[in-house]
Order: sequence, then C-alpha cells, then structure tokens
Amino acid sequence: MDRASRVALVREIADRVLTLYGERILAIGLYGSMARGTEGPYSDIEMLCVLRGTGEEYSYEWSHGSWKAEVDFYSQDVLLRKAAEVDVDWPLTHGAYCDVLALYDPELFFAKLRDTVLSQTQERFITAIRGVIVGELYELIGKLRNARHNRHTAYLPELALNMAKYGAFLVGLANRRYYSNSTRVLEESLTLPGRPAGYDALCRMAMKGELSDPDRVAETCEAFWFGVEQWATERNIRIEEQRKIPILNYR
Repeated sequence: MDRASRVALVREIADRVLTLYGERILAIGLYGSMARGTEGPYSDIEMLCVLRGTGEEYSYEWSHGSWKAEVDFYSQDVLLRKAAEVDVDWPLTHGAYCDVLALYDPELFFAKLRDTVLSQTQERFITAIRGVIVGELYELIGKLRNARHNRHTAYLPELALNMAKYGAFLVGLANRRYYSNSTRVLEESLTLPGRPAGYDALCRMAMKGELSDPDRVAETCEAFWFGVEQWATERNIRIEEQRKIPILNYR
C-alpha cells in the first residue's frame, strides 16, 4: 500500500474517533514509521488517541485486506505517567512519545508529552543503566558461561544477539537518546559516543550474522562484558552491592 492510501485511511479512522468520542478526545496522532515518514509498503498504521479524564488504557488492533492498524487509547494521566518512566528499554520505546505526528491537537498535548520524556533526571537514567547491566547483561554473560560449560553451543547466537541489543540500550541510556525503530537499534547505536570497549565488535558481528563460530561468539561476548565492567567503573556506576545481602525493606 502506498502512503497516500494509508493517509486516507488514517484520516478516516481519526474522523470516526472524533465523531464517536467528541469532546472526550484531547489529541490524536500517528506514531511509528508513518509519523517519521519512513514506512515501507508493508508497514502498519499506528495511532495514538488521548482522552480527557483519568485511568483509561485500551487498544483496538485489526487487519483488513492489505493493511493492519493499531489504535491505542490512553487518558492523559496514564500516557504522561508512561512517558515519565525510564526503564531498560527506554531507548526503543520512548521515541513513540517524542515523534508523534499530530492529526488533532488543539491544546498542544503532544509537545507536553515530548517534554515529559526528555525532562527526566540523570539519576533515573543511571538507575536504568544499572538495570541493564545487573538485570540483563550480568544474567546473559552467566548464561553464556553455563552454555559453554555444558557444551550447549546452539544457544550462543541467541545470547550474543541479546547482549548486543542490551548493549545498544546501555549506550542509548547513557546518551539519553532514543532509536528511530527496532530495525535500526544496532546501526544507530554505533553513531553514539562513549560506547563500552568490545561493543563495536559484538554489534558488527550481530549485524552481519557472523554467529556460526561458537568460540568467536563467546570470546566477543566476554570481551564486551569486560568492557562494560570497565565502562561502569569509569563512570562511578556501582554494579555490585556493598552488603553481601542488602537491606530488604518490607512493602
């Protein structure tokens, strides 16, 4: 389907939403590849509808003939709360809140949404970085070592791809930069400064699909993990607890 046909469908859906919801609608916009103007002939239509009021979140998703659409409804409080989150996959997920193409936005809500994403404190990004290192990469390097110990080499390519992905998230968080879409995460991460030693080699290996040599895959992942430890030390990011067992507060 060409862009003109998609745009006509988008306008039809937006008009239907405005007719059905009336004054409850605060804003309607496109997100994803259509919002950026980078969609391909098989891309989905992805729309964001913002409701006045509180506590609402639901979605409609359907296909018809040669196209598929997803229309997400959020009340403004829910959407702003999501935009304020800084978690491990922030570089991939939050571009959708920043690059919205407004179809109906009389009160400039989408500018507020973007400001919410980009105004979070550095401390929140450091916490997310620790989450990537301790919660994801530490676990993956342990799985890789177990796989080598058990001679389960068929698992190594998947582990390497996941390490490259979370390495890209680490770099994105450190630079407070989000990626344009999931297909360009690795490519765009290589343009950002301050990458850990060993990351580039792992990233390029993953991008080229050169994952058939178990020893090379394992050694590249180990080199990257060593680089991550050095990278964290240089930035005073603590990845080990000072206590053997930290204080666990009852909640």
